[in-house]
Amino acid sequence: MEASRSIDRISSDVTDLVTFEGCAELRRAVPLARILRSRGRVFADSSGSAATYLLSEPVSRIGVFISHNWGVSRMLKFLALSYHFSFGLASILVLPFALLLGAANALGLLPVVDDSSGYPVGISCRMLCLVGFLVLMLFGRNILAWFGYEGPSVFLDKVCIHQEDMALKEQGIKKLGAFLAASDSMLVLYSDIYFVKLWTVYELASFLSQREISEMTVVPVRHALVFCVVLICLTITQVLQILANRFLGNTELALPVVALIMGSVVTFLVRQWHRERAAIDVRLTNFRLQDCSCFCESDRPLVYSNIANLMRSCGAVPNSVVQDQALDAFNDLVRRTMPQAFRTFLGRVPFQFKHYLAFSAVRNVTLMMDNWAQLAHGRDPRAVLADSVGLLFEALTVWWLLAAALTTLPGFHLQLTGWRSIAWCGACVVASIVPGGILLALCDEGAKRAAESDPVLAVFVAADICALIIIIICL
Repeated sequence: MEASRSIDRISSDVTDLVTFEGCAELRRAVPLARILRSRGRVFADSSGSAATYLLSEPVSRIGVFISHNWGVSRMLKFLALSYHFSFGLASILVLPFALLLGAANALGLLPVVDDSSGYPVGISCRMLCLVGFLVLMLFGRNILAWFGYEGPSVFLDKVCIHQEDMALKEQGIKKLGAFLAASDSMLVLYSDIYFVKLWTVYELASFLSQREISEMTVVPVRHALVFCVVLICLTITQVLQILANRFLGNTELALPVVALIMGSVVTFLVRQWHRERAAIDVRLTNFRLQDCSCFCESDRPLVYSNIANLMRSCGAVPNSVVQDQALDAFNDLVRRTMPQAFRTFLGRVPFQFKHYLAFSAVRNVTLMMDNWAQLAHGRDPRAVLADSVGLLFEALTVWWLLAAALTTLPGFHLQLTGWRSIAWCGACVVASIVPGGILLALCDEGAKRAAESDPVLAVFVAADICALIIIIICL
């Protein structure tokens, strides 16, 4: 009889943790655009007010549960959220902008600079497309909000749980598991303190007890920063190439030097990412809930009790076990499932295929559209077409392979430190850029022949079409 009462009590406790039964008004979410306002001002600190609570509204379902730590920089979280939610939006919207600039180049409406080919080329696409892309990625959601579309609904603790009314705050905190149960997916903004903070671990426990791993997405907060730095490095290379053309007359010497410098910066950042990825593996393999820190130690018994009840409810342990055994079961669950899950989420390299395409587009597609300015200055359209298909072929094949090599090789020999690590980074840069340079030179030579030979031009066009079809299938 006593055991039956205990089981009933646990069942009641769990129901209270994971449902909004009798208190549906607590189930609130906020449109994504509202938390991205003013460069993520809401992430500046954890203190909230009645005004921040009013940013959210009662809902029947929540799109994304955002799990994060308040100890992480506001700007890093803003970048990570913009990168995750707006990369596709920016990629789509920047295309018509780039095509418009390309058409203006072809009509001779935009400024040009001298080029070693003997015909002037435009500069607007290379200068403005990256700016347009970053503006759309960082602020596109806010721009769409002006037209009434505020994006998917998300849960953010500071906004969806009242921070001043203590009774509502206590109820909201108690319902973290219910917020997760009412969400379609969970987005983890991962940092090196994520698994050492008790409340984010509690959110993870609530997720693991109710949902499949496939419904969780992990975005390292520094990932977006690395992506933006790589894009900016590519654009700086473009600017220096324009300056070299303008003042030196060619880029045969300047471009390799610039490529080595920018490649070194990218390699350093990517190696840091690989080290962080390896550290995550170690941290998860040795995870222990009892080692997590809590800002308010008086919360620890409540969190422990809730996690123990969740472990019992999902069948990880029998209902009769004591709390310590249930917590040990949770530790084991994290150690068994999360290392492989995080390896899958993060992948072997920092970026997905679509991101490598973005890098190659910044370099080659913008240059291709700037070359269209030569049409307005008397160059044979066939020669411009040959250059265009050659540059497109490079963008679809050589450049993303070069970027993939530059972001993969630094992940080897992570045990090296000091000058050995620096030497390895240098070797990675050379091993990526030298073969890439040779392949690019071969493509340039092929483009020159395509301007004179119909069969060669046809081969290039067919290769571009095949590459596009493969990319569409992969995406």
